[in-house]
Amino acid sequence: MIAGTPRTLTVHAGESIQTVIDQANSGDTIEVSPGVYHEALKVKTDNLTLRGIPDGSGQWPTLDGQGQFDNAVLATGNFFTIEKFQIRDYTENGVTTDNIYGSTYRDLIITNPGQYGVFPVLNTHVLIQRVKVSGAKDAGIYVGQSNDIMVEDSEAFKNNSGIEIESSVDAVVQNNYVHENTLGMLVWISPEADVIATDGRNTKVLNNRVEGNNSTSIATEDFLRGIPPGIGILVMMADQTEIVHNAFSDNNSAGVGIAQAAIFFKDTSSFKIPLIPEGTWLHDNQYANNGSQPAGFIVEAGFPGADILWDASGWNNRFDDQHAKTFPFLPSSGWPDLSKRALWQLYRLLK
Repeated sequence: MIAGTPRTLTVHAGESIQTVIDQANSGDTIEVSPGVYHEALKVKTDNLTLRGIPDGSGQWPTLDGQGQFDNAVLATGNFFTIEKFQIRDYTENGVTTDNIYGSTYRDLIITNPGQYGVFPVLNTHVLIQRVKVSGAKDAGIYVGQSNDIMVEDSEAFKNNSGIEIESSVDAVVQNNYVHENTLGMLVWISPEADVIATDGRNTKVLNNRVEGNNSTSIATEDFLRGIPPGIGILVMMADQTEIVHNAFSDNNSAGVGIAQAAIFFKDTSSFKIPLIPEGTWLHDNQYANNGSQPAGFIVEAGFPGADILWDASGWNNRFDDQHAKTFPFLPSSGWPDLSKRALWQLYRLLK
């Protein structure tokens, strides 16, 4: 074998995946046969692919944490790919890629992963494709403090939030099915002190089906428990978010919510982030039966249920879904800036 030539290493049922990972070199592919593996894997090698090999009946290998192990996979090597695994019953996360360049999550079925199903944080170039997650106490599909992101053709259901883009730049979230979560999607900037990134902008939410996100919260964090159920997508503090060609239906509080930090945080004086969402653009979306039973928090804040709820933060947000039920009356792209600012000032005076 020529030194440095990529190899394909095989793990058979009953063997240790971690043992083979520890023998791997940069550029290698590890193929894992169907079976149940009770392991918490750690990957430090760059340019490594971890791939399940389905058998003749279509069965994939399963990583089973038995409710005892923390992460199914923790990867800190650049250009990491994982595909064709079932993952279940971990205490922290399904798959985590931490502070790396190039992460690919493809063809994964994740159940009861702990806090997050997939958890790339501080990544550059993230691809999440055909991933199905349920039972996450925080977000099924999460990307945090990262840039150049694609989340597509995936399904998130019965999580606290389905898909979350947090403190990230240049994300595309497209062709996903998000249903039966407490909150369908969340695009925001986190104010937590340990969060390094303080920017969140340029997320495009495109061609997603977001329906029936009304489940009782299973979150363990105070902030998440404070978000009312029944919102299809919530944009909070993030800038330049485009929401287009999505279908929002049967979300009891709102199809779309646009809000500033003060809605959910009592004291924002120490925050080192923008407090209001700016440049949000909604257009060409479809809405059906949203806002029919708004959560108590929504009602207490003085809002009715609606297809689109806006707390009047950020004068340059644009709302071009003409047939949507909205609260309050919303400015569209056709308005001159002077009129948008005047309406925004009026709403501020009325608060």
